[in-house]
Amino acid sequence: MPFPSKLLIPGEEIVVESHPNWSVLVPPVAAFVLVLGACVAIAVAWSSAPIWVLYVFAAVATVGALLLAARVVSHRSKLLVITTSRVIYRSGVLHRTGREIPLDRIQDVTYHQNLIERLARAGSLTIESAGAAGQEPFPDIRRPAEMQSLINQLVSGDRGRFRAPPPARGDRSRLDEEPATSELPVVGQPTGRTPTAPEGQSLAEALRELERLHEFGVITDVEFAKERRRLLGLG
Repeated sequence: MPFPSKLLIPGEEIVVESHPNWSVLVPPVAAFVLVLGACVAIAVAWSSAPIWVLYVFAAVATVGALLLAARVVSHRSKLLVITTSRVIYRSGVLHRTGREIPLDRIQDVTYHQNLIERLARAGSLTIESAGAAGQEPFPDIRRPAEMQSLINQLVSGDRGRFRAPPPARGDRSRLDEEPATSELPVVGQPTGRTPTAPEGQSLAEALRELERLHEFGVITDVEFAKERRRLLGLG
């Protein structure tokens, strides 16, 4: 379920809207496949089994399918939303839980990945904010390193300016030709290097469309990163 636009404050736009990484569904799917395969194998091998045994196998398969469906629904109920004003995390089906952190209160963003998560391009974010909330964990995030970078850019933009990150080795771009203290555009604000989006689309819509194309494999990681930087006015 997408984030309701009616909950946005005036002038606020959604930059990223993402469900948890697909890898969290691998264990329940694998367990269901194994249980179903075992039931079918036993039923085939034990051809003379009483009819009540088949009913038991059918019941087990049905329960497994229901549990898997519940995990899928739970997965779709979790939503990370990054806007031009705040970071929002919502979860739960019957009992909803929501957390919001304004950008101007964020002090530090850290991401964590183990080896398996790196292969699945998953991980978790920990956002440290001012006030009583302290550190807020956001688990099972897609591409946590890119999310960390985006939040930091938005936070810096919200405070007025941010410095360009050093270009990757061998990467020649406009950033190489500018002084380290050059001011980059505030996200969402018109400047000499304003973020650009295709005609008829807002910046938030263009970024969401780019996110969908990348998620479905239409564009590569390199193309995604290059186009996102162009939309954000980073060269």
